[in-house]
Amino acid sequence: MHSSNTILQNLETYRNAAKRFAKEQGYNISIWDLIRFFPSWFRSQNKEASPLIDQVPWLTFAAIQFLEKHLTQNMRVYEYGAGGSTLFFAARVSEVVSVEHDPVWISKVNTLVDSYPYKNVKICLVEPILQTNRVDSKSSDPSAYCSALKKYAEYSFQDYASSIDIYPDEYFDLVFIDGRARPSCFKHSLSKVKQNGFVLLDNSERIHYAYIHETLDRRGWKKFYFGGPGPYGSKFWQTCIWRRSI
Repeated sequence: MHSSNTILQNLETYRNAAKRFAKEQGYNISIWDLIRFFPSWFRSQNKEASPLIDQVPWLTFAAIQFLEKHLTQNMRVYEYGAGGSTLFFAARVSEVVSVEHDPVWISKVNTLVDSYPYKNVKICLVEPILQTNRVDSKSSDPSAYCSALKKYAEYSFQDYASSIDIYPDEYFDLVFIDGRARPSCFKHSLSKVKQNGFVLLDNSERIHYAYIHETLDRRGWKKFYFGGPGPYGSKFWQTCIWRRSI
C-alpha cells in the first residue's frame, strides 16, 4: 500500500519529467497518454522492479504497446542487447536471436531464460575486442564500431555489430537495436529486415543516431515515434520504430 504522500511525490516527479521532455525535445505528450501510462510508471518505481523480473523491454510504454499489438507467433526477432526484452519476445514470436556483449549480464539473462520451457531463444555472447592503438572515433560513425561509453573507448564492436551477417537477407521481421555501437549494428542489420518488417531504435533522440534516422527516412520507411514515459526511471525518452515499405 502506497501512502498519499508517496503518490503525490511521484506525480510531481512525473509531471516535471514531462515538462523537461517537452522543453528538450519540443514535443508535448498528450494528457491522455500521461494519464494512462502513469499507473504502469508508478508501479515500475518500486526498487524491486526491473525489466528481467517484469519480462518487458526497457522502452517507452507506447513502444511496448505497439510491439504487443504487432508481434505474431510466426515472427523472427534479432536483438542487440539481451534482457527483459528477450523473455518478452520469447513468449510472442517463433524465433529470438539475441547478441550481448557483457558476460556477467548474459549469465543472469540465461539463468532466467533457462527457468522457462522456451525452445525458441538463442543468446550469443560477443564481447568487444581491445584495440590499444585505436584512433579516436565518433560513435555516430557506423563504420567506427565504437560505443559512446568512455570505458569502451579502446574497444571495437565490429564482431558484435556484424554478428547478424550469418543470416540471409530479409530473414527477420524485427531488428531490435538497444545495445552498444547502435549505428554500426543498424548498418549490418538493414538488409536483414523483411518486407513489412520493423527496425526499432531505443533512445532515438540521441544526436549520434542521426545516421539511422536519415537513412530510413531517405528510403521511405514509415516512422512511428514514441516519445514519453517508460519504466524504471524518472526521465522520459524516445523510442522509434520504422516499418519497411513494400
